[in-house]
Amino acid sequence: MKPAIKKQFCFGLIYSMVSVLFFSCSGPKKSVSTTSVKKHSQIDEDKFKASFYDGIKQKILGNYDDAMGHFRRCLVINPISPAANFEVSEILSYNKRPDSALVYMNKAVNGDPGNVWYRYFYAQNLQELGRYKEVIKVYQDLIKMHPGNTDLYYKLALAQLQSEQYKEAIETYNSLEQKLGSPDEDISMSKIEIFEKIKDYAKAEEEIQKLIKHDPSTPQYYDMLGNLYELEGKPDKAFEQYQKMEELHPHDAMVHLSLANYYKTKNQDQKAFEELEKAFDEPALDIDTKIRIILGLSTFTNSDSIFSQATTLARKMVVANPTEPQAHAVYGELLLRNKDLAGARDQYRIAVREDSNKYAYWSGLLELEGQLNDMKSLESESHEAIGLFPNNAQFYYYNGFANMQLKNFDNALYAFKTGLFYVLNDSAMLGMYYTNIGDASYYTKRFSASDSAYEEALKINPNNDNVLNNYSYYLSVRDTNLTLAEKMSKKANELVPGNDSYEDTYGWILYMSGKYQDAKEWEYKAITHGGDRNATVLEHYGDILFKLGNKDSAVEYWIKAKDRGPSSDLLERKIKDKNLYQK
Repeated sequence: MKPAIKKQFCFGLIYSMVSVLFFSCSGPKKSVSTTSVKKHSQIDEDKFKASFYDGIKQKILGNYDDAMGHFRRCLVINPISPAANFEVSEILSYNKRPDSALVYMNKAVNGDPGNVWYRYFYAQNLQELGRYKEVIKVYQDLIKMHPGNTDLYYKLALAQLQSEQYKEAIETYNSLEQKLGSPDEDISMSKIEIFEKIKDYAKAEEEIQKLIKHDPSTPQYYDMLGNLYELEGKPDKAFEQYQKMEELHPHDAMVHLSLANYYKTKNQDQKAFEELEKAFDEPALDIDTKIRIILGLSTFTNSDSIFSQATTLARKMVVANPTEPQAHAVYGELLLRNKDLAGARDQYRIAVREDSNKYAYWSGLLELEGQLNDMKSLESESHEAIGLFPNNAQFYYYNGFANMQLKNFDNALYAFKTGLFYVLNDSAMLGMYYTNIGDASYYTKRFSASDSAYEEALKINPNNDNVLNNYSYYLSVRDTNLTLAEKMSKKANELVPGNDSYEDTYGWILYMSGKYQDAKEWEYKAITHGGDRNATVLEHYGDILFKLGNKDSAVEYWIKAKDRGPSSDLLERKIKDKNLYQK
């Protein structure tokens, strides 16, 4: 209950002041003797108070339309009330109606000429409308009223600059400097900028020399003077200033950046790069500047030497700033572009160690683990990433993929089925998920679930050759729905002709369907397109030859399959007994 009483008290204060606002600056008053008019005036005053109070209340609550209605009722009662006109103007300005706002603010200022606050807002309205000369007049009048207010001089100078009254702005800054009684860096910087704009280089130099005299230990001033000399076409004098900077502050990165820029303009690229190296050795040079320079060198270049320079600077950056994760990520990207996958991975590992909450770092790291075929690291790191980003479908996919390669099929299935819920508005990713759920379900002997997942993948993309091949092959292995399997496998081969794996699948389906001659033709295609290096393809061809009565050749291909590596569990027995066995 106490907060409500306090709030009520505050509004009470506003209410008690409204009578002053109602009668202030309302113009000369005539003597009126009739009691009826006096009674009417008191009624108007009460109405004004109530409307103004309600308007302020609604404004505080953010109900600007309602507030505007109350303030307009105030103006019906007293059209020249400065306070009511000010409130209406403020709301119009908030609603991006500067022209209308200016009309009411003008009435507020005329009604209460001594109110500095009203004049501030009046100047602001004029400034929004680009009426800078009128803004200047407002601030000049305010300075006359309040000559000790230094903030007014800054505002006046800004308005003069906006009106392109450069000499007048300089005079205003000079007056302000006299008021302050000592050199002020901000004022000098503003004056220097103006002098350079109007090409009064002598005055700009004079102002910089004044700063150097006041504080000769600040390297920035020498840099400014050097830049000015370069602007004037005096490179030798500019170089003298940069040398002074280096003598005074040999470990100041900005000094070396200035020298690098100087040498660059002189086409002395090697010296420019050496200065960049010195700058990058300094931990104090902010990481954003370092990255901006590196990206400037590396982003749009086909030059090996320039890319090498960018990589060198990135290496120096991570040495100087070892705890900056972004530095390691940038260096990692450059190493990746240079095909140093292991080095890039090391940098991304540091990046995620320094900032584990950055999605981009984890994504880059996991992508590299996949490219390096380090499935154990991919499995463990993707698991860690899922703990930090539990709603990220990509990380579940990486984890499922790694577990598939590691033959942890139950874990893979869990990852894919969990991640599936977080795939949003990405049909390609959704199709990949269903494909892998189909594969993992098959390996865990969940055949019905496997078939359903493949069907969902094909709904998304009926021409997914990988799904068509895998689905049809697993049906043939189970000797199930061979007609559908043959149809899908044929389509896969039409989509991607010459693929030995797809040709082997089609040949095997034909074999399982008893079409041995056709099977031989397709299995032989698989062998000629690279399948001669695959134990399974060679064993399949031997099985087909056996069915066609060519037992000696069948045994030859089984032996070739054995030499190529592991195939079926029955291969040894087939060779030994020279007979065909099937599960």
